[in-house]
Amino acid sequence: MKKLQLILLDSDSLYLKSFGEYILSSNLNAKFDVKLFSNTLSFKQHLSSGQTYDVLLIQPSLYDSGIIGNEKGLVVLLKEEEAAEEGPLFSVFKYQPLNQLISSILSVYYENHSSLSGYSRNGGKTKVISIYSPSGGSGKSTISANMSRQLALRGDKVFYLNLELMNTTSLYFRSQQDQPSLQILYYLKARPNQLLAKVEALKKYDPESKVDYFDLPPCPDEMMAITKEETKRLIHALIETQSYDYIIIDLDSAIHDRIAAAFEESSLIIWLLNNDLQSFHKTSAYIERMNEIIGTDHDIEGKLAFIMNRFNGQFPEAYMKYNLPIQGYLSNIQEWALGTEPQQQYYHPLFTQELLSIVEDIVVRNQVGVTID
Repeated sequence: MKKLQLILLDSDSLYLKSFGEYILSSNLNAKFDVKLFSNTLSFKQHLSSGQTYDVLLIQPSLYDSGIIGNEKGLVVLLKEEEAAEEGPLFSVFKYQPLNQLISSILSVYYENHSSLSGYSRNGGKTKVISIYSPSGGSGKSTISANMSRQLALRGDKVFYLNLELMNTTSLYFRSQQDQPSLQILYYLKARPNQLLAKVEALKKYDPESKVDYFDLPPCPDEMMAITKEETKRLIHALIETQSYDYIIIDLDSAIHDRIAAAFEESSLIIWLLNNDLQSFHKTSAYIERMNEIIGTDHDIEGKLAFIMNRFNGQFPEAYMKYNLPIQGYLSNIQEWALGTEPQQQYYHPLFTQELLSIVEDIVVRNQVGVTID
């Protein structure tokens, strides 16, 4: 996907400077080729040299129909009033947070220009990571949300995608603009050609964790109806935004088309083992039937990284016979059993230290583990 040619024409030099710095600091320079102009003369000279644009952001007082010539890019007026009047051109509020401004512009641009091109995870920088366990109550959501936050705090751009039947995203991520993103499932099924635009329009941003996400209510019927191809389409749409270093997928314990699709599209699958015999037994049985359940074309076993959660410092002999190559351990935090608020789990020093080690050794470096025998 080529870079979008974006031009900002505004007489406010401070705004130009802050806009340019935001593009660079947020890694949007991988998505945009940005040109900044403070007057119409330099802008016209730029166009007269044969240059074009995909998006023109322009101060209303500098706009007239003759200034854009025969260009067919999207023209966006930067209004200084939040309740801007209607008109033939698209307009946005100039002084809103820049991440929201960019999302609004991209939503309109993609709606008019985009079609999903099958942009592959292997063709871009985005790394898709699924968090899975065949046993319920293994801590998948806690670890998925915490891992998303740790990656974001180290400077990566992260999208947290919850594909559980009973969505718990609102326990971990919150935004001032929180409104249900449920429409994303409608566009996924009924209007896939507009999906990329709706990803930009319906995604949310949690300023505390610095993570993007969909604000989906618990919607088991809708989630059950999503097919394998539709799940892949949603993952591809997130990748095609070219906004993310990581997409963290929080999965159900059940076997469903959503899980198979996430496994196939992931470059890494973090498989959580609970500190109980049932978890080891279910995992071993699942691995033995992996080819039957998922298929043989995607090297699922080669993507697996086993992490043991609620580890108490002892490894029972009964677990040894399963010979699972555990690559990391997360301690049993006893006070969490007393009903700690999910967001408070971000700040437990021992859990954070152990999770950071896993992030660096397995997610970032993706090192090979050691088999217990």
